Amino acid sequence: MSVDLNFFDANCVVGRVSRPSPMMLHQPADILAELARHDVREALIVHAHAVERAHEDNEEVFEVTRAYPGTRASWVVPQHSTIDIPDPDEYMSDLLSKSVAAVRVAPTRYNGYTVDPWALGPIWSRFDAVRLPVLLPNSDLGRYPDAPAVGYSARNLYDMAKSFPNTPLVILRINFSSLRVLAPLMLECPNIYAEISFFTAHQGIETLVGLVGADRLIFGSGMPWGPPGPGIVATRYAAIAEEDKALIAGDNLRRLIGGIRQ
Repeated sequence: MSVDLNFFDANCVVGRVSRPSPMMLHQPADILAELARHDVREALIVHAHAVERAHEDNEEVFEVTRAYPGTRASWVVPQHSTIDIPDPDEYMSDLLSKSVAAVRVAPTRYNGYTVDPWALGPIWSRFDAVRLPVLLPNSDLGRYPDAPAVGYSARNLYDMAKSFPNTPLVILRINFSSLRVLAPLMLECPNIYAEISFFTAHQGIETLVGLVGADRLIFGSGMPWGPPGPGIVATRYAAIAEEDKALIAGDNLRRLIGGIRQ
């Protein structure tokens, strides 16, 4: 018996990016309409201005979440945050009061492989205390195999997970070539989750579900750089139980957001 998958997008950027590709959507209305056309009813969104300016303009995302029901806000936090967030308690209080559902932390171009707690900054202990989901783009597990490495090696992700064991770490855009490292990493670190917008390994979903469980995989669209179709097709047509599909499609992300401690 099929179940309503009720897709919830974990990886969606709205707003104009500085280097758009041909036909790229950028207006929130257009991006969300494209998601709705694919029966994606909810989205965790971040504003492109915040992504490209390394955390400035986080507030712009609220213009979208106020206008479009079913959207939740994500903020960008710089990887090395001590200078940018001098008062982590005040920052966390502000974040929670505004119902921010996750933060997005990309590796920096310089020292992107430095992830010791002293370098990441004291805000990370606050993330851990409230169990705030942290989205991790641009890792070695999510890049094209021949693309240059910029940060977040598998070892980095392991160290971050062990340093902050209560923080859900969501690796964005896992790549098919990462499977042999991703699987043992997830087995060792129960707080690591994999977002599947870029995951095209044949029977890769089935393999990960068998090894680590469906409750560790999260649907994302990768909009506006990619279409939502690949993640939807991979989830909908995987040879797994319907209940497992529902977890991947949206219930896992809802559970993580619902687990944030106020």
